[in-house]
Amino acid sequence: DLRYLPPSERMPWPTMVALVTDFATGTPMTIHFTALAANGSGKAPIERPKRLLAAHRKQGGVIRLTPDAEVTAELGLGEGIETSQAVAKALGPLRPVWSAIDAGNLASLPVVPGIERLVIYADTDASGTGQTAARTLAARWHEAGREVFIAQPSAPAGGKADWNDRTAT
Repeated sequence: DLRYLPPSERMPWPTMVALVTDFATGTPMTIHFTALAANGSGKAPIERPKRLLAAHRKQGGVIRLTPDAEVTAELGLGEGIETSQAVAKALGPLRPVWSAIDAGNLASLPVVPGIERLVIYADTDASGTGQTAARTLAARWHEAGREVFIAQPSAPAGGKADWNDRTAT
């Protein structure tokens, strides 16, 4: 559900485009745009490099980096697109991973039928937002009788850790 738009007159930055679909039903909800730096080193140096279509909700949505058919009993969920891509690359094709778009959305995702084991890939950040979101989601899935794990990258002493840092090759 990811695509690439080259720079254009209207948008001078290369852009990653992602389809956001309802976590439970797979119904399309909105489109997420991330403007990228021209050299590919990260997000574009602009005030708001991430945007969604106006007047469309993202709440309860995910970006399916792995097709539904490859999700059997286990699913991995990462906070953002880049985190989820890094984890998916590191795990290979046998471990499906989707993106929850952001921490707030991750925390609010429902328990869905058919997924018996959920692995939440949480980054560590200074605010603790990602860890709190992961614990909130994990508690809901655990209460529903599902197997759930929170995986976090190890952080250097006093620092933050991001899955992108830990999976880069």
